[in-house]
Amino acid sequence: MNTNSTSLKNRIYTSIFNGIILGEYAPDQVINEKGLMEKFHVSRAPIREALIELCNENVLYSIPYYGYKITPLTDEDVANVKAYRCVMECGFMRDNWDKLTSDVLDNMDRLYIKNATAETDAISHWNENIDFHLAFFQIYGNQYAYQNLRSAMSLQTRAYALTRWNEWHSSFFHDVPEFHMPILEAIRENEQEKALSLLRADIISI
Repeated sequence: MNTNSTSLKNRIYTSIFNGIILGEYAPDQVINEKGLMEKFHVSRAPIREALIELCNENVLYSIPYYGYKITPLTDEDVANVKAYRCVMECGFMRDNWDKLTSDVLDNMDRLYIKNATAETDAISHWNENIDFHLAFFQIYGNQYAYQNLRSAMSLQTRAYALTRWNEWHSSFFHDVPEFHMPILEAIRENEQEKALSLLRADIISI
């Protein structure tokens, strides 16, 4: 796949995903390739690639010869993804503790300061939270785990949109991640168990 087709697929993926979390697609609505081709004015190939990725992340499920529907979310699904993230993110932090150097933490500080606004729209707030957690995983250098974390957070994005529906659709809401800076401070102080405890609390707080 060349760079242009990959970029087109990613743009279509993002547009469909954002449409799902913003309620543009009803839970029982059938999403089909022909309708998306007309909407985006593109060929079938990038549409299908975006839909396959959404199915791989369990955002959509395929109905053969019919189309796609949004995968329903249950409380158990959300609890399972939180448990998975706790095990994976805390495990990787523990195993890669020596990679969390001062230079790395300085970069993370800059990301935190950039994102830690007192007032923000809910979508930006959640995306900033994703950026923070994925930034740690880039440090660890495991692309397979990084992609799995992205998939897990895609599921949580939909759950977050549902639980914070009114705020998600309003212009602003007041909320900043309360654990991010304490996590970074604990790492700087080489307090591993404290950092892990804060990371776990951050994951399950959403």
